[in-house]
Amino acid sequence: MRLGLFLNFEHGPNDGASAIRTQMDLAVKAEALGLDELWVSEHHFNRFSQSASTLPLMAALAARTSRIRIGSAAILLPLHDPIRVAEDLATIDILSNGRLDLGVARGGPFPIQYQHFRVEAADAADQNHEATDFLLRLLTEEKVAFAGRWYKAEGLTTFPRIQQNPLPVWVASSTKETIIEAGRRGWGLMAGHGASPAKIAELIQTYKTEACAGADPNFVVLRNACIADSDQEALDLALPAIERFIRGMRPMFAAQTPVDAPIPAASIDGFLAHALIGSPETCRRKLAELCAAAPVASIVLKQCWLDPARGEDMLRRFRTEVVPVAAKQEPPLRVALG
Repeated sequence: MRLGLFLNFEHGPNDGASAIRTQMDLAVKAEALGLDELWVSEHHFNRFSQSASTLPLMAALAARTSRIRIGSAAILLPLHDPIRVAEDLATIDILSNGRLDLGVARGGPFPIQYQHFRVEAADAADQNHEATDFLLRLLTEEKVAFAGRWYKAEGLTTFPRIQQNPLPVWVASSTKETIIEAGRRGWGLMAGHGASPAKIAELIQTYKTEACAGADPNFVVLRNACIADSDQEALDLALPAIERFIRGMRPMFAAQTPVDAPIPAASIDGFLAHALIGSPETCRRKLAELCAAAPVASIVLKQCWLDPARGEDMLRRFRTEVVPVAAKQEPPLRVALG
């Protein structure tokens, strides 16, 4: 099982620049500790999450690391020009010496992003499918001819050309239509921190019924994470981080709930339900339950602690005390563009 770190570049008590530098430093430590993957989120117009420019962040990670793979979780393609994204991705793949992992998505339930990027929310799913198809053709073909509703090209070749052949691709979605497309085209799947083992098993079953020959879902699963000597200590460390995240993400929703409004207990319970939060024994048990329900290829940790000084020790403990014990399966073959 691969172990990764999710980089959301969350804004704590310091300024946004400090948030970015702190996460970059933790990413470098993650590589030194033997983690396998770094995944960078994409959020816009939010003081709390400083990851609007996913591709420049990935390029910076490529410059500061040498072994660990670097992925997008995920590029919200309807908000971008696929031609420019193809050029940037190929550049990052070259700068990283072939360590790029590509995750794509239409975008979360954040109307403000669609509004300011002039994307109709009702069209976002269809636009994402078209943008993904166009992007992958640009990355794998030359003299591309494309005629869609949103994107058009005639005889277009982008440069530089991507180094990896094939390039690993994942889709971040729980919709049946997207999972079916991923299976037919041999892409991998990504699931967020709220996806239950039962839901993940359901997604994989849908994928496998439609998968092309040899396709593997290569499932990447995000989990809120915090480890300590006891369950109570881990919970005490995690709850302030979870509460800060809920408040920080509130401005992204149309309801415009005041940031300082009370947090419903159900919201906290939702974060904790499938999280890897607890003692090493508890985290191993939770991860084993997940692996028993579905073949997980990669667990990606979203940090649920506030003190940056704890980051290195947290990652070390997950690497040495949790993942090797909970799952000893060989990593599946990487999926390719299809």
